[in-house]
Amino acid sequence: MRSLARAAESIGARLVHYSTDFVFDGTATEPYSEASAPTPRSVYAASKLVGEWFALEAPGGLVLRVESLFGSPRDWPGRRGTMDAIAAGLEQGRAVRVFTDRTVSPGYTPDIAAATRHLVESAAPGGIYHCVNTGMATWEDVARELARVMQIEPSLAPIRTDEVQMAASRPRFCALANAKLAAAGFPMPTWQDAIARWVAVRGVAAPTNQIN
Repeated sequence: MRSLARAAESIGARLVHYSTDFVFDGTATEPYSEASAPTPRSVYAASKLVGEWFALEAPGGLVLRVESLFGSPRDWPGRRGTMDAIAAGLEQGRAVRVFTDRTVSPGYTPDIAAATRHLVESAAPGGIYHCVNTGMATWEDVARELARVMQIEPSLAPIRTDEVQMAASRPRFCALANAKLAAAGFPMPTWQDAIARWVAVRGVAAPTNQIN
């Protein structure tokens, strides 16, 4: 990242770097702002924080923290995220495992792309911005809202983070406040609004347990 920052400076380009909510330890009770002190708990999280520092060395460098990304089409052949897995499980009528104790601020990729473009084209001040949809929810809340929009009666299997073995430690509370982005002229839609737009574009496979 430091090499990219130096290269951007040398050609007068503006560097945009996407970071993560993992730079926080998840012990907060209110959404993290850009002024909140990072406290990474894993090697991956620490590496992302160092990447932020290097990116900010570029003149006007933008660091956009994103999380819980979604936005792929239903037939997407690549790696899928948590939202894709929940949607597929709902369509297939499976018991979907969802965290009850992990709070997130989902990020719809078309909204993030639009926000990125706005910051670059408006010559917004460089620095860190939390680039997520507005609001927060547990993954169980997200799954229930997704099922409502898809008009599917959900079969959920609530779990806690300490019941699952994960390669890297994940913050339990990782909601991000995006007021700074709104102040820069781009208020993000709510995550509920984003889910509704995603489902409209993605479509819904014929479920086995559709609400009549």
